[in-house]
Amino acid sequence: MDDIIVGLDIGTTKVCAVIGELKEDRTINVLGAGSCSYTDGVKKGAIVDIKKTTEAIVYAIEEAEKSVDVSIDSVYVGIAGAHINSMNSKGAIAIKGANNEITSEDVDRAVDNAKTAVQISATHEIIHILPREFVVDEQNEISNPKGMVGSRLEAHVHIITGAVTAIKNLMKSCEMAKLNVEEVVLQQYASSLSALTEDERRLGVVLLDIGGGTTDIIVYKNGHVEYSSSIDIAGSSITNDIAFVLKTSTDKAEELKVNEGVAQIDLADEQVSIDVPVAGGEKTKTITQTYLAEIIESRMEEIFVKAKAKIEEAVPLNSLPAGIVLTGGSSLLKGCTELAEGIFGIPVRTGNPIQISGIKEKVCKPQYSTALGLIRYGALNYREPTRESGFVSGIFEKIKNFFAKFFTD
Repeated sequence: MDDIIVGLDIGTTKVCAVIGELKEDRTINVLGAGSCSYTDGVKKGAIVDIKKTTEAIVYAIEEAEKSVDVSIDSVYVGIAGAHINSMNSKGAIAIKGANNEITSEDVDRAVDNAKTAVQISATHEIIHILPREFVVDEQNEISNPKGMVGSRLEAHVHIITGAVTAIKNLMKSCEMAKLNVEEVVLQQYASSLSALTEDERRLGVVLLDIGGGTTDIIVYKNGHVEYSSSIDIAGSSITNDIAFVLKTSTDKAEELKVNEGVAQIDLADEQVSIDVPVAGGEKTKTITQTYLAEIIESRMEEIFVKAKAKIEEAVPLNSLPAGIVLTGGSSLLKGCTELAEGIFGIPVRTGNPIQISGIKEKVCKPQYSTALGLIRYGALNYREPTRESGFVSGIFEKIKNFFAKFFTD
């Protein structure tokens, strides 16, 4: 099974590993999956305990291996958190080749200029350089300039960076679990590859991945990434609110959120009574589902309001006809899409992974969007350049290979 690819999603509340392969019809055939719930290894997307994170990775990987009877030694791993930065940049070059025909080398040089046009902190490292569009002379919105004729080529790109220490800790956790990291991939970018349709990306859409520790944002326009960001409020914040207000354990608060939680008060049932054990004793209290919904809605509303402010810094919401796609575990809360629609004022849907076959009943859920997207990313960038100590050996070798695939004749 040499063609299998493994996506490893290391989140704040869980680690999940999915084994799959990309079929000719671009469907991901899922062969196996494993997960491990935990709460202490990662905080707000950043690893704070390597030992606990490594143990969770090993557990998830072993569970996935048992379901397929294979041995996993390499993974594509997602990264997120408040340390992630992104920016748009552009770079231009003069075309000097024979007959002014644009070559792959010209594309590389234009992208190189776009990269050097921005200042990147010494504490950060480039994770992705994603193409937005190319301009040949005065003609814009070009996706593939190779072979065109012109005197000037301009590359518009989206650059994503992460803290060097966060990336190294992620890599170390995987290496301690005896895994080679093929590539580190922005989590919301991976999620977008599994939860968004090509038409949505072309029309203009926002993917909002509400995870455990962070809510991650990525915006597409004209088929390309326009903006990406993150806020450090997400599902764990809701759980902690429930635990604090009801004076119950975190585990019980999470159970209440998942089993009884409603994100919009209007959709809760005042007649539904819920018994809640009080932490540190044998007493219980009885609340209504409406009261629980009040706690949840307050925090969900804060998440959406902050996400809306971030998005509107980059693009007007009315320029995104495909609306908002919600993914991640907290997107499953009843009333989540209705609450979001009221705040954003544009269409909202829940983003289950698409184009999935195999054991889809286990993984065709929003909380598996990142892991499945990592498989798709790996298939599209399959067996690319060699790595040095787990890192990509040269950012521009990576860009060159990306564009080689992007501009396949």
